[in-house]
Amino acid sequence: MNRIYQFFRHNHVLAICEDAIDNKSFTLNLSRFEMPDVPDLVEKCPILLKLFLNHNHLTKLPPIIANLSRLQVLTLDYNRLDAFPIVICQLTNLRILNLSCNEIDKLPPEIGHLTQLETFWCNNTGLLEVPEEIGNCQRLETLGARGNKLTSLPNSMGLLTNLRWLTFESNELTEVPATLGALTKLVHLNFKSNLLTQVPACLRQMRKLQFVFLNNNRITTMPAQEDLFSTRFVRVLNLCENPLCNEEETRQLLREHMHIQCEERFDVGGQQRPATRNNEQSEDEDEDEGDVNSDWENSIATSDLDTTDESGPENDLEDISMLIPELSRYITNFT
Repeated sequence: MNRIYQFFRHNHVLAICEDAIDNKSFTLNLSRFEMPDVPDLVEKCPILLKLFLNHNHLTKLPPIIANLSRLQVLTLDYNRLDAFPIVICQLTNLRILNLSCNEIDKLPPEIGHLTQLETFWCNNTGLLEVPEEIGNCQRLETLGARGNKLTSLPNSMGLLTNLRWLTFESNELTEVPATLGALTKLVHLNFKSNLLTQVPACLRQMRKLQFVFLNNNRITTMPAQEDLFSTRFVRVLNLCENPLCNEEETRQLLREHMHIQCEERFDVGGQQRPATRNNEQSEDEDEDEGDVNSDWENSIATSDLDTTDESGPENDLEDISMLIPELSRYITNFT
């Protein structure tokens, strides 16, 4: 029975590929088919912009992937990769890459070739280090590497000045590079559940910051009052579950700063209450309305990161819009 199921599943995958070839599709969704290999037919879809391979049994990527030179979205989360597929680094038009929930303990220096990358997820892979070359990916706006084994970060992280969302939750970091102070567009910063011993001084330079999570670390040192005051533009600075918050005297001092959480807040029903905003807002704060209205506070669980979509008229229009920058050079402006 199992072999019959595999036969029909394999033929279904081939039918999807053939349909994409016939229709010259920009999107190919091969997620959740338990595939051990990428079908050779994928090579015949050179105009693909989006390729979804997540939730399969892939252990490697074939060299033919390099022929998908226009590819902008690639999802490989929840597979069985045991190393970063180096062929990905030839896809220099990639904007979104998800490698979460594989066994990838190292990123190659060649990742710096992905200069168009805007979103990169590498959660729960056992990652041990981030190469200096990550600094070449200067279009990155979202970077997630939760649940890994990182003990340090490269100074080149400070070159990622377009970052707005950064999470290294549940790693083994003992300090934060001072160069992160250059990330002046950052809105969400998550270093929850690491081994930090002090509040990073670079926070005061990140004037767009709204949500900072430093809870469940080993912070013992009380920051100077002027340092705390200089972070008043932050909506939430979470310091809960740190040794710093064990002393009542310290908690009293921290409570004077409305944006700082030193103890969890719960409503009558036992649910954690949303954080409140400090009423005092710095005069030079240039707060984007979109940032206020967006759900920037909560980190999405890795299992909820679903970047797949289905082909349809609306997505076809979106795919065409992704080609506009490439086509614009052919447009003549008549006056």
